[in-house]
Amino acid sequence: MKYLKPYQSYLESLMIDVSIINVDINESLGLYYENILNSIGAEEVDMFDTFSLPKDEFADKLNLDLLTANTNFINSLSSIGLKKSNVQNTDDLETFVNKPCRFMLIYNIESNELENPIYMIFQSWNETIEKWADCKLYKVNNIQKFYDKLSSKVIEIDDSGEKYIYQSSNKNEWALQNIEKVSDKFKKYFRKEDFEKFINDNKFKINII
Repeated sequence: MKYLKPYQSYLESLMIDVSIINVDINESLGLYYENILNSIGAEEVDMFDTFSLPKDEFADKLNLDLLTANTNFINSLSSIGLKKSNVQNTDDLETFVNKPCRFMLIYNIESNELENPIYMIFQSWNETIEKWADCKLYKVNNIQKFYDKLSSKVIEIDDSGEKYIYQSSNKNEWALQNIEKVSDKFKKYFRKEDFEKFINDNKFKINII
């Protein structure tokens, strides 16, 4: 059963008995960005030391809107053999992360953007003050795993002891993984709204992984 192995390594798991409580499945699927970064072994490092940035010049510029267009920042990267990517926003990527986040990847100057970056500058939205929090710099080893964690989620449905595993990799469609169990009831694919209605109407026990 090859489909089970990668799911056992997921850090988050939430058991819900829908026969007892009604739930908003989509809300329950929300991921904390801190857990995602921890799960890929992202290591926070000092941005000033790493990029040789003068604190007096950049202390109030730790914002991706400012950094991405800052000539001195770009030159500092270039002077140590690095280059930046464009800024990416999680709201544009169909992710399960529970708050808006955005990030810029930092590559070796000779690398192309299909290769793994060395660093990621990450920024999350602060709802309390309604603005972006200061950027943080992380050393990353596997950016593909990061993207996978952002956009992939697994739900195990318990139907009277029979287990059905559905996975989504785009937030909008769920696919049955143990396809030998496909039936008129347990379809191979569900759209997001149909899947939530299916779970609530049948009062399943579910494990959100």
